[in-house]
Amino acid sequence: MTIRLATAAVASVAAIGVAGVASASSGHGAKTYKGTLAAVEPAATTAGVPNVRGRVQLVDGRKSNKVSLHVRHLAPHTTYLWHVHVGTCAATGAPVAGWKYRTADAAGNGTLTSNAHGNANTKGKSATFNADPAQSYSVNVHVAAPTNGLAAGTIIACADLKPSKHPHPHQSHGKGPKS
Repeated sequence: MTIRLATAAVASVAAIGVAGVASASSGHGAKTYKGTLAAVEPAATTAGVPNVRGRVQLVDGRKSNKVSLHVRHLAPHTTYLWHVHVGTCAATGAPVAGWKYRTADAAGNGTLTSNAHGNANTKGKSATFNADPAQSYSVNVHVAAPTNGLAAGTIIACADLKPSKHPHPHQSHGKGPKS
């Protein structure tokens, strides 16, 4: 009888532990999405930035949402537009409403101005964004003004946002006790 009670107690504790782990990873915390910005051809070459590259990170938090964009190989001292969009780079939809970009034009489009080396960094935030797991998201960089025959608003770089894969907080990271 004592062995059965001990076994039942261990099983109960294990079940509580598993339930706690499931609720901790069930989407109640922030979810991070990352993307690698790449040139959209032939527009990037026409705009004079065929090697444009960068990184994007979007954090879909419980109370606030943030997006950061780091771009290199742009034309020096040039302003570009950028947005978080619904859809993928291959099938871009409309910009996602509710984002407030650190710098923006009169229409609310995010702006990004490169330095003398053609590099730029910027951010945005939203109090209303709530990622739909059935939806895809991307970030586009557009020319802000007509450039080498391209219309203002032409996409020159894009990144598909993918959920970041983090190790489970209770998993070992290879740093166990020394023997």
